[in-house]
Amino acid sequence: MTTKRKKKSERLNEGLEALRSELFELEELEEPTDEQVTRARELLTEVDTAQEAYDEQLEHERRVEAVRAAAHAPGGQERTPGEGPEFMRSRGNPYEELDRVRGANLNERATIGDLRSRALYAVELAGEQLTEDQQERAEHLVRGDRRGRIAQHLLLTGSDDYQRAFEALLANAGNPALLEDDEYQAYKLAEAHRRAMTLTDAAGGFLVPFTLDPTIILTNAGSANPFRQVSTIKTITTDTWNGVSSAGVTASWLAESNEVSDNSPTFGQPSIKPEKASAWVQGSFEVLADSGFAAEVGPLLADAKDRLEAAAFATGDGSGKPKGVVTAVAAVGGSVVASATTDTYAVADVYAVEQALPPRHRLTGSPSWMANKAIINKTRQFDTAGGSSFWANLGMGQPEQLLGAPIYEASAMDGAIDASQNNYALLLGDFRNYYIVDRVGMTMVYEPLVKGASGRPTGEAGWFAYWRVGADVVNADAFRLLNVT
Repeated sequence: MTTKRKKKSERLNEGLEALRSELFELEELEEPTDEQVTRARELLTEVDTAQEAYDEQLEHERRVEAVRAAAHAPGGQERTPGEGPEFMRSRGNPYEELDRVRGANLNERATIGDLRSRALYAVELAGEQLTEDQQERAEHLVRGDRRGRIAQHLLLTGSDDYQRAFEALLANAGNPALLEDDEYQAYKLAEAHRRAMTLTDAAGGFLVPFTLDPTIILTNAGSANPFRQVSTIKTITTDTWNGVSSAGVTASWLAESNEVSDNSPTFGQPSIKPEKASAWVQGSFEVLADSGFAAEVGPLLADAKDRLEAAAFATGDGSGKPKGVVTAVAAVGGSVVASATTDTYAVADVYAVEQALPPRHRLTGSPSWMANKAIINKTRQFDTAGGSSFWANLGMGQPEQLLGAPIYEASAMDGAIDASQNNYALLLGDFRNYYIVDRVGMTMVYEPLVKGASGRPTGEAGWFAYWRVGADVVNADAFRLLNVT
């Protein structure tokens, strides 16, 4: 017996009700603590955001149902009232009239709304190809992009015609001239979109369909790269992400008739540039032709991307690659906690790191631990009480929590304590202050003739895939890093 998946609106409503319940409980307290007052204020914002997402999803589902109903009625297309004079919305098929999608005026709010509705429906139709998490990720991207570029990207790379074109290009050495007419038209529209979004270089290439593109349908599986599970993910269609950060406002007591002090916060302007990463898949002509490469390329590239980024998000130096959270936090002296004993990792160090994290990040934030598996195992050996206060669920392969906060394995962090060196062994922080910035779109380029060291052909061909991603810490005070030295 299969369980019917809940509608997205139902899941959003459950989350909204949970936030409301927590808020009501806090408001009923007669003498709330400062942390509880702060949490109540945060909940007001979270409730507003959740209510907006719920209302938008209800409207989307209403429009989808209208499209489905219209699909069974006579006629082919209808003009949706208020959607703009020229932009037509197809009944039942979000991929109709893709030439209009490609040429849509992204300065018109109604047109952007129609693109987003189409894209959300396209994601829903792709449900059999995506996991529930991947589907929610794609939906989140579409809703969060007010400019309509991501919706346009999904529509131009998600149609059956384009997916057939992609598979054919992989099989026919990347030659568009061998595509069928419908496939070629879908390819040309996606190619024009790629160039408009500057997702191209002198080598050319073509876009990966969004259902296979790891810059769109990211996966969180695997403990070796946990950063995407806990960090803030920004997906952009421009070359650089620019934000605003602040350490917050400082309050003070004010005597009667005294002038209030200037507690204006200092604002920073973090900027994160996605850097180019690449993967190379090489094989003999026979293997590439006979191995079903087209069906396997998506998971292969996603795995390669995941492993490459895992190391960068931990310890990347920020030069031509993302800046790792350990690298960024280690550069700020106030965020580093020295071990109590030289070259010795002890239980007191765990408590020292936890205590050093400011209360605003430890109590009202969402702190998480990161460590290499070897350090996690050393830490487990400190717990002689069997998980009663130190670890949670000690009997599991990896306990879920350490001192009340979840712990994740980061393979690229230091796993051994080397004498007379910096050993950044344990990290605790609110990873919402570590931003990962993805540039939408992965491109593949075909290399028809691989040559050996002597310059002669080897009878092999290859595919070069590239994408862009950046990362950095926007507030180092939200982290504490143990240095065993």
